[in-house]
Formats: sequence, C-alpha cells, structure tokens
Amino acid sequence: MKRVFKTKTFSRWARKVVSDAVLCEAAREIERGLFEADLGGGLCKKRVALPGQGKSGSSRTLVAKKHKDAIFFLAGREKSQPGTDFSDPEVEAAKIIAAGLQAADGDKLDELVAAEILKEICHAVD
Repeated sequence: MKRVFKTKTFSRWARKVVSDAVLCEAAREIERGLFEADLGGGLCKKRVALPGQGKSGSSRTLVAKKHKDAIFFLAGREKSQPGTDFSDPEVEAAKIIAAGLQAADGDKLDELVAAEILKEICHAVD
C-alpha cells in the first residue's frame, strides 16, 4: 500500500466536506485502477462520496497517482459548485504540482510533512 497525502490547500477544502477515512478508501480504489479519468502526467480525477450521498452527486478530486510509494490529493470540488468540473488551468496547475511531488523521494516527503505542506492521512500500517 502506498502512503496517502493531502496538500495544505486540499486539506482546507476537505475539512468540512470529506473525512480522511473516506479519502484513504478512495486512494485504495485508485491503487486498484478505479478512477473516473486519467488526465495524463500521473494525474487522475476521482469521485469521492460524501456522507449520505452516492459518488455521482458528491465531490470530485484531482489526485497524483504516479509516485511509486505515494498518492496525493491535490484539489477538490463539490459537484454542486457552479461550473463544469475542473477548469483547464486548474488541471494544468495540478499537473505541475503532481510532477514535483511524484519526483520526491521519501525523505523529501517527510520534509514536506514536517513543514506542513503535506499531511499524511494513511499508510500501509493503517
């Protein structure tokens, strides 16, 4: 199992929307290849169910999945938010962030956690 992280920005969005336990389950699904769209550059779009709702009416997330040891939740939005999904600039920005994170080794990831840029939400020991 991979380590699962969320960025500081994602964490602020998710705080009142979705629990870490639900995100960890979504990460395990991504590991099994279960996600809605491969956006290239190791980035995918994953629907995450909100409490009391199915996945189709819930939230969408952008997730970096290419790192050999980790998965990163980068951006999220509720389906009910105005607009149609993630904008092209949001996806391109997420790809840039994903590339940097996916190139990081374990020590660098630990540094990013210590600096509170990333928060680790689950790991193989969970």
